[in-house]
Amino acid sequence: MQIIGFILLGFIVWFGFKDRHDAVISAFDPHALTMVVCGSMAAVLISSSSTTALRTLLCLREIIPGLRIFGSTTRRLEKEREQLCALWAEGKRSAAVELGDKSQSSAMKQMVQLILNRAPEAASAKTFLELRHEEIARWQPAIHNWEMLSKLGPAFGMVGTITGMIQMFRNMSADNLNIGAAMSLALLATLYGVAFGAGIAGPIGHYLNNLLDERLGFLERCEKSVNEIVARAER
Repeated sequence: MQIIGFILLGFIVWFGFKDRHDAVISAFDPHALTMVVCGSMAAVLISSSSTTALRTLLCLREIIPGLRIFGSTTRRLEKEREQLCALWAEGKRSAAVELGDKSQSSAMKQMVQLILNRAPEAASAKTFLELRHEEIARWQPAIHNWEMLSKLGPAFGMVGTITGMIQMFRNMSADNLNIGAAMSLALLATLYGVAFGAGIAGPIGHYLNNLLDERLGFLERCEKSVNEIVARAER
């Protein structure tokens, strides 16, 4: 992935010095947009493993209605936890155990095992600490990439602007040079970079952090539920 990232970074520098033939001031510049998007992709590829890079891209589905998985899974698991606790409190232990065994979540399975074994708080704390670390290790690198892009987006916008200015200065002797249009096209790269960093990557990173906090909160509530059920059983 790092090699592909460096190749893409070299492409950006080469592409930045290509002539921009548009002479009309417009809010859309595909040249500038390509600089920001490809630069952002290069940063992710250079700093990540293939799994993390893919997970970074897949995180985009969490902001698309109908495709969200991480947040909806957390809410579903929370309902399972509440149902399991209610069944156990009602004395329907076989149904609670069956619910835990059928769950796709390792946290729910561990919860049932800890309750059946009447595990002490130290054992429960160790188990759920490991589960929290697994969630953090799985999602934090992808979240970090989005936070990184919120800072690097404006930087790649500046790359597009600088190369555009160099092109403009190189062509200033041309009789048909439209200074206003050339300057506009050059500055659009900075605009796209700032808009991408502050308006897209930054909010996505914040939103994903909130989703991860919800998942960690779910695991914390599972641990608390286990300790409460075990404590009641020992009375």
